[in-house]
Amino acid sequence: MQNKQGMNGFQIKITGLISMVFDHIGEFFSFPIIFHWIGRLAAPIFLFESSEGFIHTRNRKKYMLRLLYGFWLMGIIDFVLSRYFSIGDTIVVNNIFGTLFLGTVYMTAISYFKGDRVQRSIVRGIAWFMVPILLGIGSLDLINIVGSNEIFLQLVLGWNILVPNILLVEGGFLLVALAVLFYIFHGNKMAQIASLFVVAAFSLIGKDFGQLFGNNYQWMMILAALPILWYNGEKGKNMRNFFYIFYPAHIIVLAVLAYYLH
Repeated sequence: MQNKQGMNGFQIKITGLISMVFDHIGEFFSFPIIFHWIGRLAAPIFLFESSEGFIHTRNRKKYMLRLLYGFWLMGIIDFVLSRYFSIGDTIVVNNIFGTLFLGTVYMTAISYFKGDRVQRSIVRGIAWFMVPILLGIGSLDLINIVGSNEIFLQLVLGWNILVPNILLVEGGFLLVALAVLFYIFHGNKMAQIASLFVVAAFSLIGKDFGQLFGNNYQWMMILAALPILWYNGEKGKNMRNFFYIFYPAHIIVLAVLAYYLH
């Protein structure tokens, strides 16, 4: 059977991984800003692929749990790296798993809204939609309440390691929303790409337009429109666990190298 033209899911993921490595090299070693420009492709690609994975997986519960386990693991790794391998006052906060997990939570909520008569459940959909928001607001309120109480503050921070906070996950609310939009417009590439451009535009609100090629480069996520446009719908090589291993491994290697080479 002849493969379709374009890029399959595996090739798009590899593109995202390469982009991500550039971004993190720039982060840990203070390389030129172009490394971060290239890195803007990564998150939209992973969010797009997570929506595809959520739709096509045989077991959505296991899929979501893998992302949650990844979030917990990276939370621990970030804590250890920040405590023992940080440079100056910097902390390591790389954890895309939380964003991907919350994206699937809201995909689940929408699936309850748009399901058939048997599967539809408005109450469950609302519950899945509201719980992450309430938990996020609640944890921030707790931080304000405990103030400078070190013990309670550590407990709240520990809670945020266990429970992804929609206000604190990597990329925040905007990237979670992008994942959901990719899911809603599955099969409609033009609508998905339009969603990407809209989210990129929202990322510029309140920013200095004179720094579009300086520090305000988040809008460059629109570059991910190209691999999404070229996606041919095929899965490609099955390397499901590779990303779950590579992501924490490369963060550890880069953080430790940066620490000892500083």
